[in-house]
Amino acid sequence: MRQGALHEAFNMAMLWELPVIFVVENNAYAMGTSVERTSNVHDLHKIGLAYDMPSFAVDGMDVEAVHEAMESAAKHARTKGPVYLEMKTYRYRGHSMSDPAKYRTKEEVESYKAQDPVEIVKEILISNKMLTEADIEKINERINEVVEDSVTFAESSPYPDPSELFKDVYVQEDYPYITE
Repeated sequence: MRQGALHEAFNMAMLWELPVIFVVENNAYAMGTSVERTSNVHDLHKIGLAYDMPSFAVDGMDVEAVHEAMESAAKHARTKGPVYLEMKTYRYRGHSMSDPAKYRTKEEVESYKAQDPVEIVKEILISNKMLTEADIEKINERINEVVEDSVTFAESSPYPDPSELFKDVYVQEDYPYITE
């Protein structure tokens, strides 16, 4: 979202007390450059404070912290208006397939992999005897089936008619930028 549009969205949300939760995923890098080198604001949740919007940093690597923050933000948004959450997380790979991520050390990546929320929750479920390794394997098999079925469906489906491009996008039927 371009800067002006973001400013306008924040302003309107606060002015009209809209029930919206703004979430920024801060994975520590803006493409291949650390946030510390690309912004003078390192705690991105502080951006919301400029709009007098309740704004919080959340450990995005902690499933329970994310759940609690979203639950609290949803309750606030429904009754009092917008909330801004910065999910502090990490991406293990480069920004794209062509990014070898040479700007990070292997130690840095490995330290975050040790905090992988999926693996942590999996271990909690197993240690509390809520699931077995066999149960997790069945879940993974089902996920792979759903993904494969979805890819097959997408690849075998015809392209939509170009007239579908603006369908369900604008409420106003004669919106001035719609051309057919």
